[in-house]
Amino acid sequence: MHNTHRGKGSRPRVKTLPGILKAAVILTFFNTWVLFEETVVDRYGFWEYMPYYRVGRLCAWDIGALALIVWFVMRTAKRLQAGWRN
Repeated sequence: MHNTHRGKGSRPRVKTLPGILKAAVILTFFNTWVLFEETVVDRYGFWEYMPYYRVGRLCAWDIGALALIVWFVMRTAKRLQAGWRN
């Protein structure tokens, strides 16, 4: 019988995590942004003070939020990968 137990402190490498997992995290955070827009920005009229914001349509704010989320997830994945090598 093989011992499948990993040593204490060993973690799966980020390289072994599938891309679909990273995509799911990105979509989850973007969905959170969209819910924030609908429940706070649209409902209370803050969109009037946000340049280039379009109610109910894809706009520069959505693209910016998506770019920031993708950057954050990728940066975090790279930092985790570098930390797990040691």
